[in-house]
Amino acid sequence: MGTKRHAPLRYQLSEYDCVPATIGNAIACLFERDEIPPEVVQRIYLYTLDSAGRRGTFARGSSDESVRLLARWLEQFSTDRFGVHAEFLAGREVHLKRGNRVVECLNDGGVALCNITYDHGDWHYVLALRADDRSVYFFDPYWRRDVRGVGGGVAIIRPPADDGANLSIDREWLDTASNRRRFCFGSWSNRDCLLMWRRK
Repeated sequence: MGTKRHAPLRYQLSEYDCVPATIGNAIACLFERDEIPPEVVQRIYLYTLDSAGRRGTFARGSSDESVRLLARWLEQFSTDRFGVHAEFLAGREVHLKRGNRVVECLNDGGVALCNITYDHGDWHYVLALRADDRSVYFFDPYWRRDVRGVGGGVAIIRPPADDGANLSIDREWLDTASNRRRFCFGSWSNRDCLLMWRRK
């Protein structure tokens, strides 16, 4: 058998490109490098980084609308070796209670792009790779040495696990419905998540 050639997961290049970095990492987890058409990479950057900053400066993040648009495009685009099934969740669809779609996706070989509360009231996309009864394990594209002020509910994984996970978040902490804590899904009105699988 040949060796699979998945591209390594990548960190953000700037303070603002967590969405394209995370979607690119999702594709890298689901497909080997030579299966990924260049059109997919182009569309990721064409559709994201559409948010404006406080002074009208462009490319200061990506809107959930851009994530939805890209998910629809990925659903419609396919080649002989590339096909994605994507499902966008919002509001009360995003949770970790019994029967939740996030862990179902991970257990079915998919990945989940989760929007979580972050530093200074910002929101941030991370890639969920797997889950167990206690925690969800992510690749966080924002490079950081440690995490403070989270009461043990969040931990950096150094070195990263074999699947690339560099962050673990306690399931109860992650599912907190408050925007005052960092590294959680936050209030119901702000929750969104993109589930992705390799189309069979």
